[in-house]
Amino acid sequence: MNKVKSVIKGAWMVLAGVLLGGPFFTPCAATQAAPQKATLQSLSEPQGPSARRSLPIRGYKSHSGTKILFIRTPDLPMFDVHVSFAAGSAHTSHQPGLAALTFSLLNEGVAGKDLNAIQETFDQLGARLGVQITADRASFSLRSLSDEARRAPALELFAQILGKPSLPEQSMPLATSQLLHFLDIEEESHATQANQALHGLMSPKHGYSQSVYGTRGGLASISRDQVQDFHRSAYAAGNALIILVGDLTEDEAQRIGAQISNALPQGPAVAAIETPGSPDTQKLLRPVRASSQAYLRLAQPGVLRNSPDFAALQIANQIFTARLMNELRERRGMTYDVQARLSTHQTQGSQVIELQTRPELADAALTHIKGMFQDFLIHGPTQKELDDTKTWLAGRAPLTSASNAQIVRQLLAIGVNDLPLDLDFSSQTAQKLNVDSVKKALNQHLDAERWNVVILGPTTDQQPLPAPIESAANTMCRATIEFVAS
Repeated sequence: MNKVKSVIKGAWMVLAGVLLGGPFFTPCAATQAAPQKATLQSLSEPQGPSARRSLPIRGYKSHSGTKILFIRTPDLPMFDVHVSFAAGSAHTSHQPGLAALTFSLLNEGVAGKDLNAIQETFDQLGARLGVQITADRASFSLRSLSDEARRAPALELFAQILGKPSLPEQSMPLATSQLLHFLDIEEESHATQANQALHGLMSPKHGYSQSVYGTRGGLASISRDQVQDFHRSAYAAGNALIILVGDLTEDEAQRIGAQISNALPQGPAVAAIETPGSPDTQKLLRPVRASSQAYLRLAQPGVLRNSPDFAALQIANQIFTARLMNELRERRGMTYDVQARLSTHQTQGSQVIELQTRPELADAALTHIKGMFQDFLIHGPTQKELDDTKTWLAGRAPLTSASNAQIVRQLLAIGVNDLPLDLDFSSQTAQKLNVDSVKKALNQHLDAERWNVVILGPTTDQQPLPAPIESAANTMCRATIEFVAS
């Protein structure tokens, strides 16, 4: 089965052509208009509202309990269907690897078709299958032409894969071998090892602290009966979310949603993943690895995606990331990239800061970041930082729904987290924030001393924080965002 390390999905490019040309006839001198000077608006000026397509969300629920979300985009004669199940690896922490192995076997065969025949059928129909598994969910997507002659057989095979896979026992050794290979790759990746160590501190003995691929011992003990039982329960209609985006009428979308829902095993949603307890104490873990870099990770409990304060903390992270980039990269040359972000599992939210730096600067970087974050909590963002971030978000908003795939991602977040059925909800919420509301959210949910820390790298003598480099000529090479005259 053709899979990649942690995410398997199809990627498509949306091409937009702009035709530039003059008229067939040149006007005479008497009627030819004088050339006008082109003008550009400065990005520092207030930006007007961004033009966006009208993309209303239609929401339905099948008789079997399947939630269905649909947006019509008739621009191109194709559509995307994305079916997501609460069937990620954290649902099988009692049998590590069961979710991943079941997921891997789903498209290994259906009645009358093996893996090769499935792939050939989709190729002949001009359709593309994509799959993805995380700790929370397992997802399958299909991109197909809207033409009924191609759409109908593609959907029929897609529904068979989800609802009536053969789950062949003879494919289990190969699928297990591939998952073991992915575990080998994870063990060789310093960044992955640092992230997993951080998950172990934040949610010890929980499914979130396990690899999405399971464990060697867990994979070795899985039987086909367990795979079949997990498919019947976790891939049931009541546990599914169906998203449809593309050149379909509302009636067609409803019929497709019902077709897929009816093809699934009939059953309710599975129990929610148990919420991890908050760490009792803050810990610093130093896994020793031979490396030219130290992998620094900080985390503390945050908020879930459906929290009323999620937008405020998201904006705060944009601002704090900019501060960290300026201080650690631009002024001190300590790292190429640093990021502050919200990490959200279905039942656990975390505030995370991550970067790589020279091993001898790891302690200095940690101390400096903690000090910067404490100052951020005390003073909050400046008005200019908030205004600039809101302007950036307003300008970026139309790009988040420029393609079907981007719309599917937004609908997935809406459906999984029970958010309002409005693509503009998050951006509109962000625009209403002020400095006081962002600062209040920061201090309500986060703490200057609550960090769990992982520093993965070699053991070495530590050096003090490098002095700031004030000369622009000596800073790290970077792309400029300014126009430069030639």
